[in-house]
Amino acid sequence: MSLYDIGDQLYFEGRYQEAADIFRECIDKQLELNSSINYLGCCELQLGNFEQALGRFDEVIRRAPHWERPYMNKSRVFIKQGNLIEAKKCLDDAVKINPEHEDVYYYLGIYYEKCDDLFKAEVAYNKSLDIDANQPETLLNQGIVISRQGKYVEAIGYFQKVIALDPNESDAYWNITQIYVSTKDYNQALLYLDKYMILNKDDEEAQELRVTLEREMTDSRTPTTKNTSKKETTY
Repeated sequence: MSLYDIGDQLYFEGRYQEAADIFRECIDKQLELNSSINYLGCCELQLGNFEQALGRFDEVIRRAPHWERPYMNKSRVFIKQGNLIEAKKCLDDAVKINPEHEDVYYYLGIYYEKCDDLFKAEVAYNKSLDIDANQPETLLNQGIVISRQGKYVEAIGYFQKVIALDPNESDAYWNITQIYVSTKDYNQALLYLDKYMILNKDDEEAQELRVTLEREMTDSRTPTTKNTSKKETTY
């Protein structure tokens, strides 16, 4: 495995400091130079070193002004910083350079979510999925956006696609659970909550929700003349 590939693998595993050290070595040795600088910027972003990340991405842009990825990555930094105006400028530049890159529209979707424009976020995620339909993260985000608009059946469909691609994506089970809680279908809510808890055994919020759902199911089977207050959850 090449030095660059080692850095790539470390980044994939979430070992960002180790990956950063490898990519610095790649840069020193002039290995995959533009990609290594871009990757180092991504490591700095993940480590919370936003200004260093921006500096790296700007360096790549100077070297390769017609590559869309550093513009997209700059947008990620600006979104983290809450600078949505600059984030949108970077994404517009990325779209102009490559209007057929699924990641451009993925990050546009995130941008519009941050702007609370769910309709435009939905459109952006759809464009991304039109280019590549098998993106678990994009499908998950689209499901969340759709569910926030109250289109629960459609949202569950997106989450089920995520599960088909990655059965260990626990956020998909959690979001399906929340939909069924909202619609008071507690049997289905428990079914998906249990699947979530297999992957997240120590999640205290999930444990508390399970107790609540079991109580709701018991109360629903017990005749009563008093009003009961249902636990509301957000998602």
